[in-house]
Parts: sequence; C-alpha cells; structure tokens
Amino acid sequence: MRKVFFLVFSTLLLYQISVRGQSEAQVSQHMFCVESYNPSIIANTNNAINLIGLYRQQWIGIPNAPQTAFFAANGSLGSFFNKKQGIGIAFVNDKLGVFSNQSVNLQYALRFKLNDNYLSVGTNVGFVSQTIAGDSIQKHLVQSDYHDMAGDLVIPTQSVNAVALDFGLGLMYTSKDYYAGLSVLHLFQPVLNLDDYLKTFIGRTAFITGGYDFPLNNIRYIFKPSLLVKTDFISLQTDLSARIEKDQKYWVGLSWRYQDAVVFFAGINLMNGLSVSCSYDLPTSKIIAYSIGSPEIVLRYSINLGKNKLNKYKSVRVL
Repeated sequence: MRKVFFLVFSTLLLYQISVRGQSEAQVSQHMFCVESYNPSIIANTNNAINLIGLYRQQWIGIPNAPQTAFFAANGSLGSFFNKKQGIGIAFVNDKLGVFSNQSVNLQYALRFKLNDNYLSVGTNVGFVSQTIAGDSIQKHLVQSDYHDMAGDLVIPTQSVNAVALDFGLGLMYTSKDYYAGLSVLHLFQPVLNLDDYLKTFIGRTAFITGGYDFPLNNIRYIFKPSLLVKTDFISLQTDLSARIEKDQKYWVGLSWRYQDAVVFFAGINLMNGLSVSCSYDLPTSKIIAYSIGSPEIVLRYSINLGKNKLNKYKSVRVL
C-alpha cells in the first residue's frame, strides 16, 4: 500500500506541474465544530468564551492515512451599531502521507436580528501552508523502465513548503428550532509555489448545513436531525445525521455519509461548561477490506461571562 501511494503521487507530479491541493479535512461531528467550516457561527456566542478541540484518525490500519487536528477559540466582542459581534481564531493541522496542510485564521462575525430570528455573517482571514516531504518520496520511489523517477526535476528531493494568504465567508440563519448555513472556504483558491518546478493550489470548497430540533412527547428528549453538504465543485459529499438528546446533557446519534461510511457518535455535557463527544466511522466502501474505521473526539469548553463564577453554559452550536 505504501509503495502504491508513492507511485501514484509521483505519477501525478510527472504529468501535472500545477497540481490541485488536498481537499478539506474530513470531520464527522460537524454539528459540534461549525467553526471549522463556517465562521459566521461565532456571532452566536451569547457572552461566552468557547474553546473547541478536535482530533481525528482516518482509516486505522492504512499507512500514511489522514490525521486531522483542529482548535478554535472565540467569544463575544460586544455590539457594533446594535449588532452583536464575535471574534475568534482557528487552527487546522491536516496530514496525509507526504502532504501536510496547516492553516490559521482570524474569524469575525456580525449578527443581525430578523424578527424573532437571527442572520449571522462571518469571515476568515489568515494563511494556509502546505508541506510536501520530498525526502520521503525519494526513499519510496518505484523504478520505472519508461521514466527516470529519481532524476525527475518535478519530484522534490527534499521537504518543500509554501505559505499563501487565505479567505473564507459564511452565513448562518438561526431560529429557536432550526438553523441553516452556507459558507465558502479558500475563496480565491490560494496558489502555493513550492519550488521552481512544483506549484499547487488549494481548491475552493463550499458547505451547506442545516438542522432542526423536534421535541418529543417526553419533554426530556429532543430529536435533532442535521445535514452537511460539502463540494469542491468537482465532487459532492453528503452527511445525514440524527441524534437523540436527553435533558440537554446526554446524546447518542447516527450519521450516514454517502458511499463512504456509517458513523456512530455519543457525548455528554459535563459540569462547568465542558462537553465531550466521540464518534466512530465504519466504512461502507471497499476500503473496509483495509481499515477498521476512523475514530474522532471533540472537546468543548464554554465559560459564561455573564456570571461571576464558572458555570455550565450550553452553546447554541449544539443545536
């Protein structure tokens, strides 16, 4: 599997001097880390400071499989012309084989009141970095009778890196019972000049999200379906999720990702604003012959600034 990966990578470099950067990192518990793909959500902080962390190990059992870490911090910035503001910062570190993508973004959002509902508008402004471990490629090059792989100038012989300015935009419409959002990351498709022969770009990615809260006959339980559609305008990925929440404290859920996986997840809101949620992807594609699945964990810590002491705070993102 390792040699196959490096052979495919080398072939791509050979025939495409300009190659497309790796797509957005996969996240299963999208409803608990909206900040990773839609900055407008930070306007709904309700006088709290929020800390969010996520770690995901994709496709356990496959060498060089993706690993993703995400961290964000955000909070209220007060009002601007009677419009609530949110400000934050978000970091992503995503690794796949010889590729390593990092990004850091400042996030800013404004919230507008529309009758009894709200419309939030937000933006990401920051940098994206990509590194290709050329020295690892050279160690695993496969000899070819048709081409001198070792002498190909397009294939880097050492680690190469480039950094580019990056932007994103997001909208979020929120009511008491439902929410809907639209966002675009890498708006201007930043180009990264890794060396004299190799140039990549990070493709534009759009997200559509939504969810609804259905109270059940027993008022202690709420049924919460949600949707995330992601596209890089070449392919489309759809996640359908549903969970049952009890007493606004415990939840269990199930997701289905088209032609990819079934996801099982569960979580709990602990004392003092800390919540933890874990998920496990069971592949439904042919990759199940090589991987036993993909675990993921999300931690959130919210501090309510409206009280003198730390207290449990239920974020509006956990819709």
